[in-house]
Amino acid sequence: MATELLTHAKTGVIQMGWPKLYEAVAFKGNKDDDKSAKKDDKKKNESTPAYGFPVLLDKDDPDHMRTVRILQKLSKNAEDNAIALKKWGKKDRIVSNDGLKDADEDEILDGDKTVLMTDKYPNRANHFYVNFSRSSKAGRPGIRYIDDEGILRELPEPILGTKEDIQAAQANLNDARAAYATADEDAQEEAKTLVLEATRNLEKAQERDAKAKEVKVLWDKLVYPGQNVQASVTARAWKTQTGSGVSYRLDNLTIVGGGVRDGSFEYDEDFTDEDIEALIAWRDKHVNAKPSKADDEAALLADTDFDEADSDDEVDEDTGEIAVKPRRKAAVSRRRPKPVEVEDDDVDEDEDEEEAPRHRPKKTSSRGRRKPAPVEVEDDDVDDEDYPDMF
Repeated sequence: MATELLTHAKTGVIQMGWPKLYEAVAFKGNKDDDKSAKKDDKKKNESTPAYGFPVLLDKDDPDHMRTVRILQKLSKNAEDNAIALKKWGKKDRIVSNDGLKDADEDEILDGDKTVLMTDKYPNRANHFYVNFSRSSKAGRPGIRYIDDEGILRELPEPILGTKEDIQAAQANLNDARAAYATADEDAQEEAKTLVLEATRNLEKAQERDAKAKEVKVLWDKLVYPGQNVQASVTARAWKTQTGSGVSYRLDNLTIVGGGVRDGSFEYDEDFTDEDIEALIAWRDKHVNAKPSKADDEAALLADTDFDEADSDDEVDEDTGEIAVKPRRKAAVSRRRPKPVEVEDDDVDEDEDEEEAPRHRPKKTSSRGRRKPAPVEVEDDDVDDEDYPDMF
């Protein structure tokens, strides 16, 4: 028997796509097909929960292309092994579905038609695409990370189900308290013991939940799309009734660190020094600008009119405040215009009564006592400066 060819190797440093590592995820079949499928068929359409993440390998990146060549070699070895072991026929190699896709050349299904991968996912242009996965039946892959001091550490296992544990413990405590409240004198001591035990169980569940949150914070800090990682994978040839192919099992993972989270932008890229200076200027003008007492007095003087005879203002010697004497209102004629007599036949009952024209008062000198007759003006001729209170 020929020696089995190598199908396991490490990649170079790559950037992790959206990860499924904290918890295994199952993928379901098409929703429309799922609605019409029988109960047994639905179970077939639902895949086994798996861990993993996709990877895009840039054709212009020499390090990425070294990983592409490694995967291509592993894939060929897996196919040769399958043929040597009689698990594949030679025809299987021709029609096999390789897990490593050239996005610019390979086709995928889009609904009921076949299209180039780049037609459906334009961001994959000039890249190879591969998905590293591991069935939950095989357990979570080994994951370690290099900390800021250069020490290799094991990423702690996620603690799952804490919310449900707390809810169950709280329900048990509520039941124990209710039983204690209705217990007779003979059963009260035992009921009290059950309450204390349920209380301790709830506290343990809460402590476990607190620990789970600490672990989740570390995972969120290290495991994200765009993180730099190195993976060890195994190429595996498979064959089913519908076809054959090669997939890549994720065995272990080292988180290198220093990756840029996918979809995020560096602060310095968005906000330059000029932006900050402009923001400070805006804040000083709109937020920090507080009118002084002198500004208030100046505004008061600017908005107040004075008669020439009343221009001597009184100043408070203690506070310095100015007691302003406002200008006396200009006198306007109160003489009513003489009514115009008209014949009854000239009045049109259907017409609305025309609004009386406004009268523009004229400033009077403090020396003169005769009141001038009112002057009729049109609304458009009114000067805003003569009537500061009107506008």
